[in-house]
Amino acid sequence: MIRSLGIRTFSSSSKCLAELYTRTTLRPVTYKLEVPEKFQPQSVLVLATPSNLPSVIDEAISIHQQRGLQVIVAGVDSVVPNSCRNGVSEMWLSEPAAIKSSVLLDSRDDLNDKPRESDGIRIVVARKNWKNMNSNLSLQLSTKAKVDLKLANSVFTTDNLVTLFYFQSSSLAEQLENSGQTLCELSLELPKGTVPENPLLKYEDKWTALYDSQEEPFVITNCVGNLVKQINKQPASSYLENNKRLMGLGSKDTEVYVKLYKKNDPQTAFRYKVVAGGGGWGAKASIIALSTDAKLEKGDRIEFFMLTPTDRFTMSDSEVPKEELVGKLVFESTYEEQSYGSDSAGETETLEYVFGSGSEGEFKFNDVKHNSAGERLIIDIEK
Repeated sequence: MIRSLGIRTFSSSSKCLAELYTRTTLRPVTYKLEVPEKFQPQSVLVLATPSNLPSVIDEAISIHQQRGLQVIVAGVDSVVPNSCRNGVSEMWLSEPAAIKSSVLLDSRDDLNDKPRESDGIRIVVARKNWKNMNSNLSLQLSTKAKVDLKLANSVFTTDNLVTLFYFQSSSLAEQLENSGQTLCELSLELPKGTVPENPLLKYEDKWTALYDSQEEPFVITNCVGNLVKQINKQPASSYLENNKRLMGLGSKDTEVYVKLYKKNDPQTAFRYKVVAGGGGWGAKASIIALSTDAKLEKGDRIEFFMLTPTDRFTMSDSEVPKEELVGKLVFESTYEEQSYGSDSAGETETLEYVFGSGSEGEFKFNDVKHNSAGERLIIDIEK
C-alpha cells in the first residue's frame, strides 16, 4: 500500500494489475463521498448502515452523474470495526467491477402486498410490510475467495426492505442490465489482482468447545437430511444431554453449533447451528437437528460447540483494535442489537485502508456460513 497516496497497488512483473483504496467512516454527521486524491478510480463500492443510506444514495447519484463512475451501494447492518451500526465503508477501484448477475427487488413474491392498516390502537409506521427477505451481495474477490453478505432491512430509512443498486460506468454503457434499479441480489467480480489469489485469512469466533479435541473423533453413523441420529453408533442427543459444560449453564439463551467435516472434504469445516424443535435433543427425540441447509452423510465427522449468553450478547471482550485492521477486508456476524442509538454518540472518525461490514443474518466465505454473534473473518490483502 502506498501510504502517502492511500492507494494499494498490486502488480505482476512491471505491469500494474489493479489499484485499491479503502476507507471507513464511523458516526458521520454530514456524509460526503470524496474521491481519493491522486487516484483516478473507475468504480466505488459503498456499504452503509441504514441510517446513512439517504445521504449515501444522494452522493452516489451525484458522483455518477458528475464523473461517470460505476457506483455500487448496499445497505448493511453494521460496518467494521466491532459491529458499528452507524457508518459507511468504501472500496475504490482503478477498474470497474464485473456485474455477473442481479435480481430486481420487485420480482420477489408478496413484496408489494398491501400493508396492514391501523386498528385504532397499534400504529403502522412503515409503508411496506416489515419482514426479512432473502437478499445477497456476492463479492468474488479472487478466483479462490468469495464473500456473500445478507443485507439489512432498510424499510424505515429508504422505504425498501433492502437497499441495493448500482450505476454502471459510462465506459460500459452497453452493459446496463438493471443499472439504476433497486435489487435484492447482486453478484460482482473484482478486477483481477485487486485481492491476492490466496490471501492470508484469520477466523475468529466466541465458541466454547463442548469436548476436548484429543478425545475420540465423533463420526456420524446414522443420519438423514439435516438430522443426526447416531454418532459412533450412540444416540446423537446423548452427546449434548450428558455434556456437563452445556447442561451446567442451564440457560435457554445458550446456542449450540457444530463444525462438520465431510468425509470427501476433511479439511473444510462447515458450520451449522443446532436447532431446537420437536423435542429438541431430548431423550424422546434422540436426534440432533442441524440448520436445514446441512446435508449429512454417514462417515462425516462432527464437533460440538456452544455460544454462551455472555459471549452471545457481550462484545467488549472481543473488540479488535482499529490499527490491526489496516490493509484488511473484514466481515463480521453482527451482535444482536440490545439498545437503539448506542452508536450515535461520539465524534466522526475516519479509518483509512479499512473496509468491511457485518450482518445479523449471516455472511459466507467460499460457501461456508458464519452466523453466530462475534464471528469475524479478516482477509489480509497486503500479503
